[in-house]
Order: sequence, then structure tokens, then C-alpha cells
Amino acid sequence: MARKPTYEELEQRVKALEKDAADRRRAEEALRESEEKCILTFESAVDAIFWADPQTGQIANCNKAAETLLEKRREEIIGQHQTTLHPPAKAEYYSNMFKRHIEEKGSVDDEAEVITKSGRMIPVHITASVTLVRGKPIIQGIFRDITERKQAEVELRHSEEKYSTLVENSLTGIYIDQDEKVVFANSRFAEIYRYPKQELLGIEAWKLVHPEDRDLTNKIRARRLKGQKAPSEYEARGLTKFGETIWIRRRNTRIDYDGRPAILGNIVDITEQKGAEEELRKINQELENFVHIVSLDLKIPIISIQGFASRLQKNYQNKLEKRGRRYLDQIRTSADRMEVLVSDLLSLSRIGRVVSDFVDVSSLKILKKVASSLKPSLEENGIEFIVGENLPSIYCDGERIYQVFENLLANAMKFVQGAKNPRIEVGYEDRGELHQFYIRDNGIGIDPKYHRKIFETFRRLKETKNQEGTGLGLAIVDRIVNHHGGKVWVESEKAKGATFYFTLPKMSESS
Repeated sequence: MARKPTYEELEQRVKALEKDAADRRRAEEALRESEEKCILTFESAVDAIFWADPQTGQIANCNKAAETLLEKRREEIIGQHQTTLHPPAKAEYYSNMFKRHIEEKGSVDDEAEVITKSGRMIPVHITASVTLVRGKPIIQGIFRDITERKQAEVELRHSEEKYSTLVENSLTGIYIDQDEKVVFANSRFAEIYRYPKQELLGIEAWKLVHPEDRDLTNKIRARRLKGQKAPSEYEARGLTKFGETIWIRRRNTRIDYDGRPAILGNIVDITEQKGAEEELRKINQELENFVHIVSLDLKIPIISIQGFASRLQKNYQNKLEKRGRRYLDQIRTSADRMEVLVSDLLSLSRIGRVVSDFVDVSSLKILKKVASSLKPSLEENGIEFIVGENLPSIYCDGERIYQVFENLLANAMKFVQGAKNPRIEVGYEDRGELHQFYIRDNGIGIDPKYHRKIFETFRRLKETKNQEGTGLGLAIVDRIVNHHGGKVWVESEKAKGATFYFTLPKMSESS
């Protein structure tokens, strides 16, 4: 006979049953709250949501976003099989794929296409899983319209194809240097270094640089990768696969490549240009030597003429009649003028062929030196001379710029002779990337038709033909300014004075 449970045992059983009932009620309440949240999310979602019966595949419900996506009313969607969401040709494929994913993984995360009422195909990203709604299992599919993303991908792909075509057909060599290795190179880059294209990928970048220039390229690369100041363009020698030395002009910039820093480089083979420059340098050197020798050869007889004329004037002045003395004065004047002409020709020939030392110098100091040397002539002719106080420091060949100011001032002094109150002003204007100087006078002026001609060699205005000079002063100015990367011009009208302008690029030793 079975033992009757004690009161305490019965009490414990009752408490256990009450606890189970309470747990069930809490679980049911939690499930109900979860379902209510699910329903709330379902109705307010931006993405289209479909609920389908796991057994039959029929759509049980859909939200407002689903109506918008398919261009259909909810009544037209509910009750249809889920395969009707997709283009007929792919409907079975999508259905089987999603069913397999649900069975194997419990969820779907893939891309597909849906077909609208008007027949449009819309690409969508689908996430689906089995969930409980009002206690029943359903398949919930969330469809996100990815039309814009797909269009962007197509455009990106087209852009990449165009970019790839442009890079591959570029006349310049293009490469990417990462971790000191070539990780990308176009066909022109391979041609320049005489390598098969595939053989270049992974090669150490230093192998393509001449040993004497490796230190230079390594320092520039390191500075650029650190974000420090480095020349964007420079020249260095390279080595081909066969050990030939070539000259390369590089234009480099720092980029991110596959998430890490790298150097994007553009190169041009300037070997032929360098060879031509060397040939030209030799020819110029020979010409320089020739001009120097000819100048010396010309100066010797000039000095002799000057010497004999001086002796004649000193020892035989009183024995010569008036006409003889006049002839002697003309001989000395012509000899002096010839000496100046030879010096100017030598100066003109040297501009651009002799390597100049460019340094930062004060243009005001240069001008003050010029003014000091011309002071006697300025005072003798009663010329008012004004210099602006804002003249800057400039990067130039100081001796050549001295010549520019000297020649322009000497030229202005000729033009103001005869003016009632002769006046010359030197000033400066900041033009962004350029320094701009001007020399202004109130002299006889220059007819606009001669504005360019006066910078030609041996070109002198008829109004100044009785003045001293060789006709080379402004030609020398033009050549010096051009050699510095600037330009010179005049603005003037006849009888209204003249203003000569010249510009110089703003640069410095540190740039």
C-alpha cells in the first residue's frame, strides 16, 4: 500500500505547480510583448517586410513599404505564393535557395530581384528567418531596395575601366611604390625600364635607381611618406634591366593604397633631352670661349687706338689745327664706344650660358648700389629720383638684377633729359606668385608701335640716337629677366613719359 504524502510534501507540490504556472504566464507575457514589438516594427519599417507560411509559402501579410516596393495594394499581395515576388525566370531558383538557407542556417542573407506591377526589375537585399507571430511560426523576409547602390557599383566599375584604360595608355610611366617595392606599373613604365611588366611587380624600387642617386630618392621618399616637405617633381638617374643609365623626371605624391601609405609616381624618360642639353652646353661653352677670345682680340687694338690717341692729344695737340683736333676727339670717342660695345656684346652672350648663383637678396640694397653709381649723373642733370620703401627680398642672380636696374635707370635718364622737372620713380607691386617692379619717368615717351622693338638688339629710337649707348641695354634687360623666368614690357605714349615693368617669380632657397 502506497504511503500517503505528508502535509509538507503536498504543500511543496502545490508551490511547485504555482511556480510553473507563474513562469508560464511570464513567458507568455514576454512572448506577447515581443510579438507586439515585432508587429509595431513591421508596420513602421522603412524596408519592405513580408510574412509567409513556412509550410505553404503563401504570403500572410506585408507592410506599407512592401506595397510601395511592388507598386501593389496589400490585398493583391496577401495570399500569393512568395515566388510571385520574383521574376518568373528566377522564381524557383530564389525559392529553393531561400528554403535551403532557412533549413541549413536558420536565416537568409543574400541579394535577389523583385518584379513590380509595372514589370520593373528591382534589385533587393534580403534578410529572412523564422519567427513567431501570435504564437505561430512564420518566415519574415526583409527586402531592402539596393537600386542606388547597384547603379553606383556599375558607375564605379565603368570609372575603374576608364581609369585603367587611361593609365595603361598614358605616355608617361605610372607606378605605385609601397614598402619600397613596385606594386603597380603601367606599360609605359615597363618600356622605360626595359622590363616585362609582370617582372616589375614586387621588385625593390632601389634597383631602378642609379647607385649615385639612391640616397637622394630614398630621402625624398621617406620625407613624403612622413608628410614632410619634399619636392613634388625632381630629376634622378635610373637603371634599366640591362644596366643602362637613363635620366628620369619624377612627379610623386603620397596616397593610401589598400589602406596603407604608398607613393604614386609619374615618370618621363628625359635621357635624350639630357643628351641634347649636354651637347648644347658644350656648344655654348665653345661659343663662350670664342666670344671671350674675340672680345679680347678686339679690345687689344681698341686699347692701342685709345693709347695712341691719348699720346697724340698730349704731345701734338698744339701742333694740330682745329680740324685735326676734332678728328682726334672723334677717334677717341669712337674707340671708347667700341670698348663699351664689346663689353655689352660679351655680357649679352654670357646671359643664360654661364651658371648663375641664385640667392635671396634685398632688391632695395641692389637699387641703392645702382643709385649710388649714377648719383653724379642724376645730380648733374637735376633729376629727382624716388625709390619706394616696400622693395622686397628676391631670389635671383644679384649681379644680373643689378644690370637690369642699371640699364633701365640709364635708359630713363636719357628719356628725361630736356624735361622741365625731370623725375624718375622706382616702385614695387605684389602680384601673388610674382614680384613686379616698375621704373617710371616723365620724359619724351615712346610711341606704342615701338614698345616691343626697343628690346631688340641694336634697336634705338631716333629721338635718342645722339645719346651715348650701344643699343644693347634693353636687349640685355630682356634676356636677363627671361632667364629668371619673368618678363619685361613698357607702357607709354609719345610725350607722356614711360613706365618700364619687369616681373620675377617668387622663390627662395628653402622652396
